[in-house]
Amino acid sequence: MRSRRATLGAFLALAVTFTAAACGDDADDGDTGTDTAAQSDSGNADAAEAIKPFLAAPTDIPVDTPLGKKPESGKTIIVTENPQAVTRKTNDGLDVGAKLLGWTVKREPVGTGPEDPAKAFDAALDQKPDAILVSGNPASTLRSQLDRAKREGVTVLLSDAGDPVGSDGSVHTIGLDDFDQTGLWGKMSADYAMSKDAKHVLVVDLSLYPILHAYSEAAADRVKELGGTSTLIDAQITDLVAGKIPANVVSEIQRNPDIDWVLLALGDMATGLDAALKGAGFADKVSVGGESASTANTAALKSGAEDAWTGFAAEIHGMYRIDALARLFNGEELVTEYNELPTQLLTPDNIGEAPLDDEGYYVGVPDYEKHFSELWKI
Repeated sequence: MRSRRATLGAFLALAVTFTAAACGDDADDGDTGTDTAAQSDSGNADAAEAIKPFLAAPTDIPVDTPLGKKPESGKTIIVTENPQAVTRKTNDGLDVGAKLLGWTVKREPVGTGPEDPAKAFDAALDQKPDAILVSGNPASTLRSQLDRAKREGVTVLLSDAGDPVGSDGSVHTIGLDDFDQTGLWGKMSADYAMSKDAKHVLVVDLSLYPILHAYSEAAADRVKELGGTSTLIDAQITDLVAGKIPANVVSEIQRNPDIDWVLLALGDMATGLDAALKGAGFADKVSVGGESASTANTAALKSGAEDAWTGFAAEIHGMYRIDALARLFNGEELVTEYNELPTQLLTPDNIGEAPLDDEGYYVGVPDYEKHFSELWKI
């Protein structure tokens, strides 16, 4: 059980470390430029060796400290829900965990405008829940709402934004999906591409979310470290919602015809990309992969249309947040393993055996409900 965690720890030690401030600065730069150094055979060998531990399915869930007692039932939790499909899948895991504990989860939708996360937070506070969960949005963008939550004594759990772990009154930040985790995924993706003789990798960022930017920078930097060329471009959330990312990718390949790999910071960004590449005549020369496979990505791996995605155990991600709330409501210490999600690199070679649910989403460890039921003394 500990062997995979030890491997993850060693791998994380090699990953790039990021800060929220640096992410904000780099997002404005757009293209990172290219590195024309010749790609070395040793770099390919290093990359192939680095990905080996992540080609097999994980066998354990790092959060494994039992609660002192079963938490009280009857709690009402509100989660602000960003528009990406993977966010909804994560919140499905929240629902599973909440039902196990006799809690109710309500979802507060977040729009695509810059003020919408704060508006959704205020709407959640107006409903006077026992707790509010916010993911992906840095605390610095929600100061007014956080101050209000502390005044009103509402428990708030922040995650998935790379903010420092800690507590401030009733506001608690956990390291779930932190820069080390998403930076690791970026390195895994880059290693796979380079192990397949990638020459020029286009990395498509969504820097509105700092954790996705950490993925993008780690991928771009790793490609260059191994002697390849990387170009990083940024997309806007409105591009994602409007389906403009495939056209943006095609335009970039037309400007740089030597691009032979595309890595996307989120699986949902690949919607329509295969058709766009085929329409432009690039489908046979460009490989596609990225972070957090959606059901469309796992299907594309099975058909051979796409090439490598990191498996994001979305429902376990949701269960981690319920676990943190259970410990807070019990007055117990939070654990430190929230930044270690069960993970895997999904490829056409292993997707047939990968742990997927009936919809095609990556599960990670299929019996996760039993695992948490035991931890929570249900």
